[in-house]
Amino acid sequence: MAWPWFFPKSAMFYPEGASRSAGQSLSGSEQVTAINPRWRARVAGPVVTETTVLAWRGFVGAMNGRAGTVLVPKWEQHGVRDANGRMLSDIDMASYDGDTLNFDLTGFGQSDLVHATLAANATLNGTRISVSVLDGQGPQPGHYFGIAERLHLVTHHWQESPDDPVQLQFTPWLRASALAGSRVILDRPVCEMRFAQDMTGELELDMGLWGNGALEFVEAI
Repeated sequence: MAWPWFFPKSAMFYPEGASRSAGQSLSGSEQVTAINPRWRARVAGPVVTETTVLAWRGFVGAMNGRAGTVLVPKWEQHGVRDANGRMLSDIDMASYDGDTLNFDLTGFGQSDLVHATLAANATLNGTRISVSVLDGQGPQPGHYFGIAERLHLVTHHWQESPDDPVQLQFTPWLRASALAGSRVILDRPVCEMRFAQDMTGELELDMGLWGNGALEFVEAI
């Protein structure tokens, strides 16, 4: 499914279920083990035009509850920057005619620039990758990045020497292996997700014209 024509006022992503425990023992001690989390997301905002109301309804209906999946963009104003301090998502922007927005709803066209690639093969369930960054320092702890249609959050960043590839520690674990040279998406990562429950996306219109909508998602694995 394509993302609907909807720009959220608020958007939240967080890794859910990062640990597991068998509970407390009789002595009161508890052993907690780290596991592979999955993403949960919530987007909410006003739906105020006929175009957005119809697009919202069509999108919710086509998702068929939890059966459908969609690539949810990660909105972020604290993203990775190039060596000149520019947001990577703002580079090479060009206006265009018409009223169709990009998947991330910027309203501008962009070429498909590659800002980073894997410097070595990445393995399934891995939590560390080696990245060749083409401009700037690359993602720092707290930044998001994507590989294919999966979203990850950087927890550590380092280089052995200034000319070496950047080493990234991240969560969640890799959902699939990836070959050296594969694109690492730093500007506009997406995450394949489904509705968290069938009952989501209700839209109540004030005066039959506009309303506020919210969508709850979990990562589709």
